[in-house]
Amino acid sequence: MHTEKKQLTDMGKHLTNDRNGSYRGMLRNRVLELRRQTEEKVKKEVDREQLSRLEAMMRALTIAGRILDKVLVEQDDSMGFGGY
Repeated sequence: MHTEKKQLTDMGKHLTNDRNGSYRGMLRNRVLELRRQTEEKVKKEVDREQLSRLEAMMRALTIAGRILDKVLVEQDDSMGFGGY
């Protein structure tokens, strides 16, 4: 549990200091890759309990992706890249 807490704290620090959006972009790409991997596992899984866990993971990854998309769009708008 301590390791996970430290990782989350470190991620927060990286996000706070991410001025050009590269860390957010890297996180978004990782979330997309995890979603792709999870989708493949869902297709092959036969155990109902494990399938339920994988579906919950998919929902969490979808939410994480949406949050990162929103953060990246807001960052672009604040930097003047809003498509004007």
